[in-house]
Amino acid sequence: MKSTYFHRVHQQTKTRFWINNPTMEQAKRAIEEGAIGCTTNPSYVSKLFESEEDMRVVRRMIDLLLPYEKDDSVLASKVQQMMVGRLADLFLPLYRSSGGTEGFVTIQGDPFAETDTSRIIKEGLENHEIAENICIKIPVTKWGIEAISTMVEHNIPTMATEVMSLSQAISICEAYQEVSKRSGNTPPFYVTHITGILDDHFKRVIKEQQLSIDEELVRYAGLSIAKKEYEMMKDRKYPGIMIGGGARKLEDFTELVGGDLSITINWKGTAEVLIEQDKEVVDRIGNTLNEQQIQTLCEQLPDYQRAFETDGMSVDEYYDYGGVELFRTSFQKGWNALLALIAERRGAK
Repeated sequence: MKSTYFHRVHQQTKTRFWINNPTMEQAKRAIEEGAIGCTTNPSYVSKLFESEEDMRVVRRMIDLLLPYEKDDSVLASKVQQMMVGRLADLFLPLYRSSGGTEGFVTIQGDPFAETDTSRIIKEGLENHEIAENICIKIPVTKWGIEAISTMVEHNIPTMATEVMSLSQAISICEAYQEVSKRSGNTPPFYVTHITGILDDHFKRVIKEQQLSIDEELVRYAGLSIAKKEYEMMKDRKYPGIMIGGGARKLEDFTELVGGDLSITINWKGTAEVLIEQDKEVVDRIGNTLNEQQIQTLCEQLPDYQRAFETDGMSVDEYYDYGGVELFRTSFQKGWNALLALIAERRGAK
C-alpha cells in the first residue's frame, strides 16, 4: 500500500484530492496518487497544447470535424467534449466502483456565452450526454444560478464555479435547496471557492491603487474567505460539498487539509511538488486570520469585505466582481487559443 502525501491525506483526514486540467498522463498519475475526481475549465484544451501527444490528438479531432462543422465556436465545443470525454473514460471505473460518489469529471461551456441562460442550459444538457460521470460546471452569476437550478430539475450533477464570495455561496446553496425541495431531486452538488485567483485580483488592486498592505495578509486573504465559507456551509447545513479551487500556491491545498471537503489542483507545480516534498499531513482547516487582521483587510480592501461579508454583494454584482472577471478572462484567452488553432487548421485545408 502506497503512503505518499495524498494517500496519507485521504487516510488521516476527510479531505480529498481532485486534479485540474490534466494531460492524459497526468490524469493517470493523479489517479494512482488517489485523486477522486477531475476538473476542467474552458481553457482546458489550450492547456493541452503543451503536451506533444495530446496536441496531436487535438489536431486530429479538429481535422476530422472540419468538413462537417462550419461554425468554429461549435467546433471548439465539440473538441472540448471529446477531450473531456477521454478523461471521463479514465475516471469511469472509480465512478462505478464508488457507486457514483467519486470519479466525476467536470466540463464548463463557452466562456463568451456566460450571460445567455438558455445557451448555458443547452450546453449543460448536451455535455451531460458525454458520459455517466460528467458533472456540469457553471459559474455562479445571475444567469448561472438559473442554469444550475435547471440542472437540478433534470437531476444532473453540478459544480458551482467562479465562487469568490460568501454571497455567491449562499445564493447557489439556497437556490439548490429550493429546487431540490420542489422537485425531490438531490443530484451531486459541489461549490467551488476560488482562492488563488481571488488573491491575484487583490494583488492587482493593490498594485493599481499603490496600497501598502502586509504581504502575509494578502497571501491568506482568499483562504480566510474559503475557511469562513466552509464553516458557514457546515453551520447552515447547506447542501453539497465544498471544493477549494483556483490554486496558485501550495497553501491553497495544505491550508484546507482537515476539512470535510475536496481540493482541486494542477499537477504541474502543485500536486507533483506536494508529492515530492512528502511532508507530514497537518490539519489546518481551523487556522485562519485573526479578527484584527480581517478588519485590516476589510478596511483597506473593499473587494475583500464584499467577498467576506455574507451580504457583501447582490446577485447582479457577481458577474462583474473583479475576481470573477479575472477568472473569466483567462478562460476566454484559452478559448480564443483553441479558436485560433481551428482557424489555422481550416485555412490549411
